[in-house]
Amino acid sequence: MRLIALFLVLALGLGAAAETKLSLTLQTRSRTGEKRAVAESWLPSRTAVIVCDMWDLHHCKNAVIREAEMAPRMNAVLETARAAGALIIHAPSSCMKSYEGTPARGRAKTAPPAARLPEKIGEWCKQIPAEETAIYPIDQSDGGEDDDPAEHAAWVRELGTKGRNPKAPWTKQIAVLRIDQEKDAISDSGVEIWNLLEARGIDQVILMGVHVNMCVTGRPFGLRQMAKNGKHVVLMRDLTDAMYNPQRWPFVSHQRGTDLFITHIEKRICATITSDQILGDGRPFAFSAATAGPKRLQILLLGDSTVEAGIPKKLTPDEPQFEDFIRILLATEPDLPPTDVTNEGVSGEHIRRLIDSGRYDKSVATKPKADYILIRYGLNDASKRENFAENFPADYRELLARLRQDHPGARLIPMAMIPNWPVKHYDEINPLIARIAAEEGLTLFDPTPRYLAELAKGPDLLNYRRYSLSKVPAALRPLATPYLQPGADPQIVVLDNRLDAFFGHLPGWFSDRHPNQAGYNVIASETAKFLAPLIREAHRRTQSR
Repeated sequence: MRLIALFLVLALGLGAAAETKLSLTLQTRSRTGEKRAVAESWLPSRTAVIVCDMWDLHHCKNAVIREAEMAPRMNAVLETARAAGALIIHAPSSCMKSYEGTPARGRAKTAPPAARLPEKIGEWCKQIPAEETAIYPIDQSDGGEDDDPAEHAAWVRELGTKGRNPKAPWTKQIAVLRIDQEKDAISDSGVEIWNLLEARGIDQVILMGVHVNMCVTGRPFGLRQMAKNGKHVVLMRDLTDAMYNPQRWPFVSHQRGTDLFITHIEKRICATITSDQILGDGRPFAFSAATAGPKRLQILLLGDSTVEAGIPKKLTPDEPQFEDFIRILLATEPDLPPTDVTNEGVSGEHIRRLIDSGRYDKSVATKPKADYILIRYGLNDASKRENFAENFPADYRELLARLRQDHPGARLIPMAMIPNWPVKHYDEINPLIARIAAEEGLTLFDPTPRYLAELAKGPDLLNYRRYSLSKVPAALRPLATPYLQPGADPQIVVLDNRLDAFFGHLPGWFSDRHPNQAGYNVIASETAKFLAPLIREAHRRTQSR
């Protein structure tokens, strides 16, 4: 008996040694959105791939089109993972009747009960603790359908002629995905799937399918349940789709809405991987232009820290930022086309650095062709460019020429500097910008009157506080601890007046005049007001042709 036991141990050891591991790069994100990558090796025998709700039909026609485009790539992943030794679990919810009596369905139903069955594993999970304080990234309260209304009405009629319920027309999984009746399992039950994973010693799970902001995260076998109950779960982020309507907040494209939710997952639920890590071809899946939806206007923002809005992004990363508010405000105008607003502002930048550093070629020339480009430079140019009065206009015109070449259809809009620094700067800079605009035949955008009006309500309402800890008396320093930004010279940084009671008497406490979120919201409001009539008139001319 000892010899037999030894033989079995050796045999199992040889089997494990012969098993080729899956080499994966797991991506998560920090609170502020920076990507973090970790390389891992997974044993296929301890890995399951769950395919969520890849139905044969859907009530949203666009969802069906996107699913059909994604399915062949998904099937290739399943074939490769299966051949490597991973368990494939097909989970087309509410479709089990179509698979009754099949070996794959029986495999899930007959899995022995797990010794540890998590509480509520058979229920939807709408939130885990890590999500409780987060701003939900997209509004899906309308169900997320993004069909054109006329096309959707025709789709409802078509589903009716097929004898399907237009609200829930699915009956089985899409046929493109092969089910191996000798190896795979079929279930939509959290309990059955948990039993199956536990019976096979599987603690690593890959989820793919639709829809990432609903079923993929929330189902009893979804990301939240797997993560909170101790499975090492990842989302295959390129083989998923969202139910999101670009007509709803935050008024981004459908694909951008999907990306925003994936970012939410990477911050708070679990890591993600891509299909090329399984297939080894170096080409993650991407939806084609045919599924991109209506063309969106492209607005590009160029400038320094007063455009970048870096501190609000760092301190309140989940909240809408400067460029988001411009897009959202324009979306509230019912007669304007949808827009994307891209922010390429960089703190400390001046025109010469933008061009000479190569950043222009890398980050501006390569952007999608812009329809509107707003440009704010001057403060850093004044302090860092020699012979400013002569060289700044020359640099500005060089930038304009490059933009006309690389974005030939764009309307170029110089922006005046906002009055957040000593007035003498504006007396020199803004007249130069106005002169350049006039000589180049461009319309100047000047938010100064509104910004000054808001400052009149309180001189420090629109700026954040940034103050060196070394300037704070030792007895008061403990009050600053939660608000310190580390570095060689640690800085107290807050966006509002919450620390004024403690430090407002210190010399220079209010000296940093960079806008806080309120200040950027003033600029965003004025920017949208300025752009709306320009876009409206251009759109009217386009529609009348």
